Amino acid sequence: MIEVSGLKKATMKDIAREAKVSVATVSYILNNVNNQVIKDETRCRVLETAKRLNYIPSLTARSLAKGNSGMVALLFNRSERDGLWRKMYYGMLAERAETLCKQAGLHLLVLGMDSERPTFDIVRQREVDGVLLVDVKREKFRDISVHFSIGVPIVLIDSYIDDPLFKKVVIDYRQAFALWMERSGGSGKQCFLVLDEFSNESMMTEIINASQLDSASVFVLSADSASGLPEFLLRQQGKSGVALNEFVGLFVANASQGLKLELTVFCTIGCPEILPPGVRTLRTEEDGGQLDVAFRIMRSMVESKHKDVDYLAVGTESGSYVPISLK
Repeated sequence: MIEVSGLKKATMKDIAREAKVSVATVSYILNNVNNQVIKDETRCRVLETAKRLNYIPSLTARSLAKGNSGMVALLFNRSERDGLWRKMYYGMLAERAETLCKQAGLHLLVLGMDSERPTFDIVRQREVDGVLLVDVKREKFRDISVHFSIGVPIVLIDSYIDDPLFKKVVIDYRQAFALWMERSGGSGKQCFLVLDEFSNESMMTEIINASQLDSASVFVLSADSASGLPEFLLRQQGKSGVALNEFVGLFVANASQGLKLELTVFCTIGCPEILPPGVRTLRTEEDGGQLDVAFRIMRSMVESKHKDVDYLAVGTESGSYVPISLK
């Protein structure tokens, strides 16, 4: 029996020798090749042997065999104005993206970039199959997109970019505010909004316009403005309010304790369970929020490069923007 030390990685030859099969059979099984007839007993024996020998597949070899890298990039903008709620939001995005990648047999590269001066050293060192780009400044988008190989799909989240070549997954805020008004029975004069500060200014403008609220009823949350939130909420007593995303909602709920407010949170990331009891929610139709939709679109676009697949068949609408409804 082969003993694999911590200094030597097991190979397919080792597995084939232990399992008493050919190297080709091991390769077919470990790479999930479906056009070969292999007995279940042989398949189980090879997989058990690979597990016992702590076999780690070579990403380089797999990339050459499949014509892709098996890696997805999640890029987001960082700013000195980011508060704790923003960092938590990005952390949840990264955690959810990692889960989706594991389920799909992919690897994840997470990169937080300076929103004003993005650097691309890590990006240049990696070949990726697809990119999920979160809350990007319109004027910086071109600088970012040119650093990826031609044909690598880039799907944007929380961004309004006037470029029909790229898919953008956004919440349908007009539908969301209309639904909230209907359920709360409120009017614009009796409502308020708290939203995070987006790097993508067009995104903020779209949200505020969709709310149809005046500037006195809107609070943009950032590290610089956070100290003024309690005073703002005090002025909103007796009103109904909306907070965008679960982490901003948690921050608002804590800051409004003891006040007579009715708070609803637009849950865009898929973790409403973090909110305290009594907070109302509107949730995305997808359990994981925008990221699940963006990931599915990106994967389908990657697959369409290798075979004749229409990536719109994943259930999204045609066109550049893919709106996500709340319910």
